[in-house]
Amino acid sequence: MVRDAVIRAITDEQKEKRQAEFVISTEAVDTYDTVFKIDGWDLERYNRSPIVFYNHKSWSDDPDMIIGTSEVRVEGNQLIALLTLEEGNPVADTVWRKIQNGTLRMASIGANPIEWRWGDFDKGENPDVIYFIRQELLEWSIVPVGSNPDALKRSVESLEEIRTSLKKTEENEEKKVSRSVFERQLKINKQKFL
Repeated sequence: MVRDAVIRAITDEQKEKRQAEFVISTEAVDTYDTVFKIDGWDLERYNRSPIVFYNHKSWSDDPDMIIGTSEVRVEGNQLIALLTLEEGNPVADTVWRKIQNGTLRMASIGANPIEWRWGDFDKGENPDVIYFIRQELLEWSIVPVGSNPDALKRSVESLEEIRTSLKKTEENEEKKVSRSVFERQLKINKQKFL
């Protein structure tokens, strides 16, 4: 799963250390009609190898796509990451310059959904939205646009599996939920990568 996020203001001390702080997740409904519940984050796996990529290029054989490391924490209703960009890495140098100039401001997470459900109207949630209530942070990336095609492709595949699983649950409970907007977006996104 991939989720967009934004940068916070950079302090003078952070500039000296090549650091920038990002809000990498909140409980806002994203463009895929999903919500990541903030109290459901499992950071253990990420903390064992807290690397940050440029543009979700974890599959790249270019080690410079790893542009730095980060410390991730929950702060109120936000998942915050303090990025430290690697020195001597030409990609990290370019990304750092663009962050400082304000041309790169977005981040995107890669997560492994563990537990999810459709929104519960009685709880004030949108029944057309998937709520991830437990998820594992795998990585996060600095991205020029919040929907990287490689990351989105993985996202669409994961969402399709989740949608199928939820559909089976609904059939068993004889509960009908309108999913037309979500399904149309999945079809549009899937066609982009066929």
